[in-house]
Amino acid sequence: MPDQRARPSPELKLRKILMAAASTALLTTAGLARAEDSSVTLYGILDTAIANIEHAQNFDPFHPVANNPNVTKGTDAATGMLNGGMSATRWGIKGQEDMGSGFKALFLLESGFNVGSGNLSNAALGISRNTSSGPNMSADSAVSGQLFSRGAYVGLASGSYGTLTAGRHQSFFLDNIAMFDPMMGSQAFSPIGFSGTYGGGGATDDSRVDSSLKYKIALGDFTLGALYKFGGISGSSTAQGAYEINGIYTSGGLSVQLGYQAFKDAFAISNATGTGTVKATAEDTKSYMLAAKYSWEQVTLRAGFEREELMNPSNPASDLTVTSLYGIGLAAAPSVTAYPSQKNLNVYWLGAGYDFTPAFTLLAGAYHVSQNDYDPIGCGSGKETGRCSGSLNYYSLVGEYFLSKRTDLYAGVMKSTVSGGPAAAVANTAPTPSETSNRIVALGVRHRF
Repeated sequence: MPDQRARPSPELKLRKILMAAASTALLTTAGLARAEDSSVTLYGILDTAIANIEHAQNFDPFHPVANNPNVTKGTDAATGMLNGGMSATRWGIKGQEDMGSGFKALFLLESGFNVGSGNLSNAALGISRNTSSGPNMSADSAVSGQLFSRGAYVGLASGSYGTLTAGRHQSFFLDNIAMFDPMMGSQAFSPIGFSGTYGGGGATDDSRVDSSLKYKIALGDFTLGALYKFGGISGSSTAQGAYEINGIYTSGGLSVQLGYQAFKDAFAISNATGTGTVKATAEDTKSYMLAAKYSWEQVTLRAGFEREELMNPSNPASDLTVTSLYGIGLAAAPSVTAYPSQKNLNVYWLGAGYDFTPAFTLLAGAYHVSQNDYDPIGCGSGKETGRCSGSLNYYSLVGEYFLSKRTDLYAGVMKSTVSGGPAAAVANTAPTPSETSNRIVALGVRHRF
């Protein structure tokens, strides 16, 4: 008779592979003689810009970016200090110890903060201080007040066997955006740079992954990677867990990326009716990303596609027991029925950079996001909701001038439009009337140390 036993799930297979890699690395290095060659480095980026946003709420001193350069709420313009226009502001400590025989131990601790206010970046606190109508801008982010919000991990590395780390990691998709986005992950001029939804495969909070193992190895022209997140939930090995796989091929000026990730019981947070608490939505997400970059002389072309699929969570019973997120209390139990049917987002981008001189670069990019109708009732009746189909479009232009190796100036503009369901989602939460287009103009300075 054929074998009727259940086959192990992809999550279980990946977990076994990563655990085996961890065991092999530990056993291999256990007998190595300890070397004295070690280093610890303090590093960071300070990036701030003066920005004018055509339709905006007040600038917020806690949100990691301080305002929303995308389609937003209200009719009034706002001018203020944006945080991290081209690169998110951060400081960190990283180090390594040479263990001999090609092995080394390594660690990283990285924190996000706001230059304009000196606060730890804390999107969750910003949401709890505001309602959907403000007065300040607020939006979900994985950077929400943790001491080391951007990363915290320790691990082992080898030129032959790759790098395995354990802790809080940046997702592979967020890694890819920095490399394949025409605006190189800019928070002021790129929707996929500003919104961690894309880096998180559908859930902003999953752009940075807690309690995870991350493995990368270079094999010739290929760089392969895998990540596994432990949910830590009693009675369920998959609740609030995740896995990712990613591959990049590089030859000459060409790089091509392909990746997949899946999260169970991810959480998104939003404004409650009053202040002091937040609302939460639990969801399962799956996402695919394909991107490419080609450099030739002074020109670099970048293009990509991401498919995001969102659905109700796999383990609603455990999700309903959550009473706080990021140290902020929930106004009510998390929603576990937000999706009448599967929500799909298709994200496309295309752009180029041209180095006029070694010091001056011009970047241009276009982005398109389409959403399906995932509510079987109401769409097309003239009473569209945020669950109905629609699209968002963005067009960006940025110039960068490097004053030195570590310091540069930049100026740019981004125009955005929204229609259908995504426009209705804004109208349902915004002061009347809301706008279906927006524009940001910003001038900034960035310094690396």
